[in-house]
Amino acid sequence: MSKNTAYAAAEAATELRDDPSEWVRNWGQLIDDHEVLAVLNRADNVLDEPVEETRMGQEIIEMAATETVDRATRDGNVSQLKAITGLTNQSENKERFFTEVADRLTYEGAVGLCFGSPGSGKTSVILDAANVWRAITGGTVIANINWGGADAQFSSDQEMLELMASYQGPVLALLDEIAQELSGFGTGSKKAEAFSDALLFIRKREKDHGEYAKRGSVLAVAHTRTKTAKEIRRVASFAVEKPDKTRPHMARILESEGGKDEWQELATFQGITDTAETYDEYQASEFQVSADYDADNSEDEQKPDDWAEKVERALRLHLVEEWTQEDAAQAVGYSKTWVTNRVGEYRNGDLDITVEELESEVPQADD
Repeated sequence: MSKNTAYAAAEAATELRDDPSEWVRNWGQLIDDHEVLAVLNRADNVLDEPVEETRMGQEIIEMAATETVDRATRDGNVSQLKAITGLTNQSENKERFFTEVADRLTYEGAVGLCFGSPGSGKTSVILDAANVWRAITGGTVIANINWGGADAQFSSDQEMLELMASYQGPVLALLDEIAQELSGFGTGSKKAEAFSDALLFIRKREKDHGEYAKRGSVLAVAHTRTKTAKEIRRVASFAVEKPDKTRPHMARILESEGGKDEWQELATFQGITDTAETYDEYQASEFQVSADYDADNSEDEQKPDDWAEKVERALRLHLVEEWTQEDAAQAVGYSKTWVTNRVGEYRNGDLDITVEELESEVPQADD
């Protein structure tokens, strides 16, 4: 290969790495064996999932890539070495991306949004970011997503605030599909205003919603930037933007000065892959805006004593009188998930609430 040809090949590898073509499979630059490449291409066409996500495909790519790296290093192949280096950088890029997102969420009261069209991988991003955040802080992750990695689940703004106030230490709330409830159009606009006020409660570290002052952050899946309610955009301090579903490996981090709804692009990251976490992708996440947080109506806000009374009543109805969790939830004006969480906290000794009838024995909760 001449120097000019090698240089051109190296530049082509760089161009494909920085802006991959939708027609070029992302592992192509690592496979030098034409027969192996043909097998992978064929498998990718007939399998229901991408070949690089199957065990067989991963083993084939790993062996072929090892041979390619060894051969390129021995021969000093400029184009292959540059392509390989670029793919390694993509892996580092991915790690740095999630570290950057998690680091922003370590600030108490931080609100982050994930912009993008449907199918662009937004939920996947917030789950992986939450795992990195938990590793950094040792904090608690709550979510309205049916995901086993969440320490607790909620289905409304009120439940989210109460869960935050029930844990001592940092809490990260993950919100999926808020675009359905907070569109910013029609009646959704009023809900968006109410929820933006709820987010401000997180920053005030009050104890109005439970035993502890809230030390929370929020990372929420929204819609595209223009279709997310302005009231929500204004309270966010940063955002992750997934450009479109044809380039799921790319993500941008945007920063905003609070209250201005003006976004500055900080960096673009490559090599973002789908999460390994298991969650129900097809079940719609429930989230309801249920409260009015208008400061002028502060006298109507729920007091800590009111909250404790409702918790005690729900526990008594379910554990003593053997009501179902759903019926007990309706009696106190909350959801079944809320009752489930309170029962779990009571059994773990995390609630400073006494139900006299339960001092000797706590009946098992039903599903």
